[in-house]
Amino acid sequence: MCYEFIIKAIRGSMRNNFQEGKEGSPAANAARAARGPGAFNGSWVAFSTGLLALLLGAPAARAQQVLLQTDVAEDTVLNRTGPNRRYFGHLYGGYALAAGPSPLGMKYGFASSEVQLGGRLKRRLGPFFAFNTDLRYAYLRYGLDPGASQPAPFGPGGGFDSQSFSYHQVQGEASLRLNPARRRGNTVGRYLDVLAYGGWAFATTYATTGPGPSGGQLEVVAHRPDYLARWLGGVGLRLGSNSVALVGRYRLSEALRGAGAPEPPRWQVGVELGWF
Repeated sequence: MCYEFIIKAIRGSMRNNFQEGKEGSPAANAARAARGPGAFNGSWVAFSTGLLALLLGAPAARAQQVLLQTDVAEDTVLNRTGPNRRYFGHLYGGYALAAGPSPLGMKYGFASSEVQLGGRLKRRLGPFFAFNTDLRYAYLRYGLDPGASQPAPFGPGGGFDSQSFSYHQVQGEASLRLNPARRRGNTVGRYLDVLAYGGWAFATTYATTGPGPSGGQLEVVAHRPDYLARWLGGVGLRLGSNSVALVGRYRLSEALRGAGAPEPPRWQVGVELGWF
């Protein structure tokens, strides 16, 4: 509306100047002479002012039009984080059962298992490969069968209602990930991880529970006994789809040291749930 008004004013000024510049009737010439030369110059000043306002206002109008047409909700900064972008971090939890043979008299199932809580950072290397680094807390517990004959330092066995030894650990893990699907959108998708892990057992215990000498239950806990290892580590595989994965690990290190006792099961099989 503002520009239409300016254009009409310029057109009117040009029309008046043109008519005044023509030879008219004697009455018109006499009126023009009475107004003097200042009226003609004033018309040209009005014309020049209107033209200058139009030229200065046009860029601003075009700029305002571009801003009004811009989608301000669209982020112009490249997003480098996400499930299928360069970097992706998330929390997870895992639970695994001890598996495999052992000369020790073991109690399998929930009595011999490991719980994990940690975080993972993924660095995408290309459409098919990524590198992961983990930091987590792990609680590993092995339950012994109190009715079985046990070697030292757990034996000779008998007389206990329960026996177990455990490790509280801070673990680190590195894994190479293979994603077979090239086009999967911004999702984790299906993957296979080849991993290696290791950790420090900052607290270890050996606990027994049995009948007390004067009745009731007697629980004896030995903290940080010398025969429980301080460092544990191994290798494994992780097969997953988005936030759910199946994990298998094999412990390469010795869980018992300097005791001459057979090793507990080295295998672990469990599940892992990601939080993202």
